[in-house]
Amino acid sequence: MLSGKPFFTKQRIAFILRRIILPFFTIYSVFAIVTAILDMSIKSDEYAAVLLSDHAITQYDYWASPSAFLGSYITWTHYFNDRNMKVKWFLRAKGRDLEAVIKDTNCQSIVLVGHGSLNSWVSTDTTMTNIEVKKMMNGVPKKKGEWLQLTCGEDDFSPVKMGELVMEKAQVYTYDKGVTTYAFVGDAIFGFKNLKHVWR
Repeated sequence: MLSGKPFFTKQRIAFILRRIILPFFTIYSVFAIVTAILDMSIKSDEYAAVLLSDHAITQYDYWASPSAFLGSYITWTHYFNDRNMKVKWFLRAKGRDLEAVIKDTNCQSIVLVGHGSLNSWVSTDTTMTNIEVKKMMNGVPKKKGEWLQLTCGEDDFSPVKMGELVMEKAQVYTYDKGVTTYAFVGDAIFGFKNLKHVWR
């Protein structure tokens, strides 16, 4: 309150909606539509899979993956389009989604977002570890793109990163320690620059 009056009056709320929020979403929508058109124009069958878990801020957060999608859609889509790959998004991603993209030879890059470690990722319905991924990779060729894992970066039970079981080269990027939501926000805005700077 200021001088005994509430700050958020009807007039101020209307001003914020008209002058800030509405213009922002209008501009965002235009850029998102252009991004979607450019993504559809990619001729290659190869794609990057972005798996967004609802286990992120809290144990289970219904808004985690939709919020992550809105925050990262434009920059991450352009990031992979520049590498001649389309992008497939998996909101509320489950363990079976990770298995599907690992076994799909057209999927050449994988992004994981949520809770986890160097050896695990907590999907919306289960925890995937090196053990499950190693079984999934039985008879499946390794991928040539990038593994970008936006989870905490501590070791659980193995010095081998989960992504190293999947990728052909050493293009496996993980954080080097426990991280906060701010790290994800930075990588959502700037296209994995922080992740690639601090990766172990």
